[in-house]
Amino acid sequence: MMSEMNFDFKKEPDFTGILICTDFDGTLYSHGIAPANVPAIDYFMKHGGKFTLCSGRDGRLLNGGNLPFTPNAPAACMNGGLIYDFQKDAILTRNPMADNYYEILQDLIDGMELRCADIVSEKLRIGFNTADPDDFAHARAQIISPVYKLVAYKAEPSDDWVPEAAKRICSGRANVLSNSRNCFELNAPGIDKAYGARTVKEYTGSTILITVGDCDGDMSMFRIADDSFAVGNAIPELKAISGHVAEATVSEGAFPEIIRAIAYLYGGAE
Repeated sequence: MMSEMNFDFKKEPDFTGILICTDFDGTLYSHGIAPANVPAIDYFMKHGGKFTLCSGRDGRLLNGGNLPFTPNAPAACMNGGLIYDFQKDAILTRNPMADNYYEILQDLIDGMELRCADIVSEKLRIGFNTADPDDFAHARAQIISPVYKLVAYKAEPSDDWVPEAAKRICSGRANVLSNSRNCFELNAPGIDKAYGARTVKEYTGSTILITVGDCDGDMSMFRIADDSFAVGNAIPELKAISGHVAEATVSEGAFPEIIRAIAYLYGGAE
């Protein structure tokens, strides 16, 4: 049960028409969701706002009580590969990779040093050792539903979010982004968090899209948003293109600060 939050406004805000699409890991979640975030998000939704996730994760795995609140707008999962409705527990839009996704993986394996990789389908996520062709073949044989995302793990973590070799190999064949210093992710061409956030905005009929994030994978949705907030622990590159930078980090819980700012900027609060 979510608790109430009192922001002590002289005039309460109306968030009708406002959609918040937030990244999950590193933005909303880090070893748990900071307790301060939950009543702030609850307050936003109860005052007319739409709130959801735009994440590399599969939102279906976060449903069923795994979140301390239920997003009241569809989520852009797998970086936009799936649009999932928490309220209906239903997939609204599917954007799978082409059936020859494994050819891109093979070219990545041949063209750069990787530690391992994951194939993420609608029904199964399976990892394999990129140095073992038999393990790769075994992983492929188990995939019987559309593939929405590939995850390639770098040999070593680095601040080079998407290596140049990966950009070159994937060019024109897959969208490539990174949500972690340990790996980079592939989706179908044109599918990224910008696509996901824009699609959710259309589904909800919202007039203002506000994005919240922390890393490289969030940059595309920041560029198309009406406004954006980087949390305090965000990378400098994201802060540089963000409309606002919160002082609070993911561990501290940045959403009370963010929603208070939205209330004054767009909600008519006084």
